Amino acid sequence: MYEVTDMYFVASLIAYGANYVGVDRADKRNQKFIFKDPLEVSRIYTLKSGEIVELDDPEFDDIKHAFDTVSLMCPPNYIEALRRVKGIIHT
Repeated sequence: MYEVTDMYFVASLIAYGANYVGVDRADKRNQKFIFKDPLEVSRIYTLKSGEIVELDDPEFDDIKHAFDTVSLMCPPNYIEALRRVKGIIHT
């Protein structure tokens, strides 16, 4: 299981179809979104030196690294995934 607190990263994972399990609301100020291991994300896209690069069957650390280095490209459904995350946080 993976626990993620960054709502933008959570939205990226959801947009890419990661196995979302639920949310741990024990700490209202720092809710933890829980994802299954493996994530079962089939492919992500990154931007490296101006080129789009596909990464098949990425591990959690691959996705996190791409997100942290601002090279992870978000799919078109990212905005809807972010709205979903915000809705979960505020319910």
